[in-house]
Amino acid sequence: MSGASTNELVAVARWLQKQVNEKRTRVVLRQRVGTGDQLVREWRLADINPSELATAIHERALEDAAHQAGPVQYGLFAYVDGQKSYVDRTFLTIENDTAGRPITALATLNASLDDDERAQRAGVVGLLMKHTHASAQLALGHTVDIVRHYKEESDRKDARISELEERQTAVLRMYEELLSAKHERELEMLKAQNSEKRKDHLLDKLDMLVPIAMSKILPASKTPALGEELMRQLLKSLSRDQLSALVSHLSPEQAALIHEIYIAYCEREEKRDAKKNGANGQGSNGVNGTAASGAGGHAQ
Repeated sequence: MSGASTNELVAVARWLQKQVNEKRTRVVLRQRVGTGDQLVREWRLADINPSELATAIHERALEDAAHQAGPVQYGLFAYVDGQKSYVDRTFLTIENDTAGRPITALATLNASLDDDERAQRAGVVGLLMKHTHASAQLALGHTVDIVRHYKEESDRKDARISELEERQTAVLRMYEELLSAKHERELEMLKAQNSEKRKDHLLDKLDMLVPIAMSKILPASKTPALGEELMRQLLKSLSRDQLSALVSHLSPEQAALIHEIYIAYCEREEKRDAKKNGANGQGSNGVNGTAASGAGGHAQ
């Protein structure tokens, strides 16, 4: 058997196996004649051995090409039941001499082989087909394993990404809650500070208004210290700028008198604070202490 004929048989057998795998139902052998073709024979693809059918098709082509001079071309067409057009095709060529005798070594060998040798040859072709099929299945199995691995890896990464996104969302939500709580605490602290300032301002006003109210209620003869307390509250309420503006409108003698009164007020406040600290054992943080500190600031 020549190498070219063997390769042609193997190619036809593989083509037939492909048609069986793709659920084709029949194949038709046609001889090319001029611009058309004519039917040679048809075979069903149910329960066939591809290598044996390939040999039978080749032998039928040899028989049909007998006594035809030169190369004879054949087409092998695959069909599906219910369809008029073919779905796949392949070609083979029988080389004849000028007398119409096949010049391929395969034709000579086919004529000289008995049934056992033909069966042996078909078995070899079938073994080759099985090896080819096994190799294809092995390669396909590796491909399926690779695809499965990458699919599992992709699923794992998708799950991890979803977990991280949920965690990031939770962190952002917690951060917003902390910012809101901080803002609320700052507002509460500001309200408390404003409330303390209002209380201090109210106490200062009351401290100034109480002596005035007492002077309106009690006679002046019974309140000898009321005038001193009123002067004390007046000096306590004056700021540095107010005191400077007041002095600027007085004569030098009047300014000197106001200065002496202010110094005496500051000394009296210091003594009052010292006596109060000795009695309570506390720092000068009360109302009088604040007044003394303010007075001391005016005296500087």
